[in-house]
Amino acid sequence: MSFATLEFYVFFLIVFLIYLLLKHKQQNLFLLAASYIFYAWWDWRFISFLFISSTTDYFCGIMIDRHSKTGIKKRYLTLSLLVNLTILGFFKSFNFFISSLNQLLSCFGLNAYELHLHVILPLGISFYTFQTLSYVIDVYRGEIKPVRRFTDYLLFVSFFPQLIAGPIERAKNLYHQIENKRIISWDNIRTGSYLIYWGLFKKIFIANNCAGLASRLLSDTSGYSGSEILVSLYAFAFQIYCDISGYTDIARGTAKLMGFDLTINFRLPYFSRNISDFWRRWHMSMTYWFRDYVFFPVLARAKGNAYLASFVTLLCISLWHSISLNSIFRGVYFGIAVVLFHLYKNYRSSCKPAGGNKITRVISSFLSWLLTFHIVCFGWLFFYPSDIKNTAAALTKIFGTFQFGAFIPHLRGLLFYIFVLIAVEIWQAIKKDELVILKTNFVVKAAFYWLTFWLLFGAGASANLPFIYFGF
Repeated sequence: MSFATLEFYVFFLIVFLIYLLLKHKQQNLFLLAASYIFYAWWDWRFISFLFISSTTDYFCGIMIDRHSKTGIKKRYLTLSLLVNLTILGFFKSFNFFISSLNQLLSCFGLNAYELHLHVILPLGISFYTFQTLSYVIDVYRGEIKPVRRFTDYLLFVSFFPQLIAGPIERAKNLYHQIENKRIISWDNIRTGSYLIYWGLFKKIFIANNCAGLASRLLSDTSGYSGSEILVSLYAFAFQIYCDISGYTDIARGTAKLMGFDLTINFRLPYFSRNISDFWRRWHMSMTYWFRDYVFFPVLARAKGNAYLASFVTLLCISLWHSISLNSIFRGVYFGIAVVLFHLYKNYRSSCKPAGGNKITRVISSFLSWLLTFHIVCFGWLFFYPSDIKNTAAALTKIFGTFQFGAFIPHLRGLLFYIFVLIAVEIWQAIKKDELVILKTNFVVKAAFYWLTFWLLFGAGASANLPFIYFGF
């Protein structure tokens, strides 16, 4: 039941109408049932892992709060980490390590038996695992009190708008909204509907069409020039952004209709002017999770070595997505990029500040943005689902056979799919308001909806593809 299918909106309409008729506690129980139905729709067997993870952490949170001795608290924290990370690690890394072992044995002339795990990765397991782990860690740190009502905790972990692909919510935000009575206003309906529509446009028109450009050129580099591959890399950058941010827009919109405010997950990340700022804007619920539970602990252990902490954090973020050589390369790449930026920043701060007029500063800002955008794009090359040999071949073509004459025509084709996104986000950046479309006059709103509606249904949207993060 994907957010980009009719069946989801039939399901949500039924849920929403019944939800409106119920009182607060009844709403919570009903949303819990709806969330488990939503999850079981994909595969009912997935429910067992969701329930085991939720039950373990509910119990561990209660026991951590009940005991005053640090040693006992650590045992329950360890139990939570062990159960959750064992399940997550098994599904995420089993095939990778088996394949690596087979390759290693074959190097010594041994015939290794090809063993692979022929089961589907439980949907959203990375997201709900990290969400429930953050709860136990926060209880252990004394930052929050444990949830007492078991069904409310189950709802906190399984809330269906953000269950499959985030945002990763903290108990400080989502649980208090579950615990307290929610108010549904006309502003909620208006804002929620807009977020759903904008998220669908980003997914169906932009991401799916960009996926066609990316897959056509990056899946096999032999028949394409470096300029064509570079444009396909740009296409993949916008595909991944509009796919993931489109999902979270829809998640926030459906939650908003029911009176919930989910975490903002993206703040115009491709407007960043340095790589460190990019990671403060990109999938923020994930990056802030790793900041709080990986970066700061590593920083403390490394005696304040922020370079090491940043590198380890970026590597962990990459491995969270998948265990593969491409993920390792991506983590190392972004880790080195962030470390180099901070070294450069510290060097510049030690020098005498450079002067310059307004034009110079504008040019410098533009070049910083352009450099950052390309650093990110080349990092996404290691995210693309292909083997490392194809990644190396793509890089060789880009830097070895680049033809500027072929670059512009292909870039024009990409701009057709992304020009509305660019225009809207520039406007959002100027006004510093993601809901700027809702706050403009009737003529502009009508033009926006007419154009996006025509692009969706008149210009031809591409085939409906699954959301990228369904694989994580």
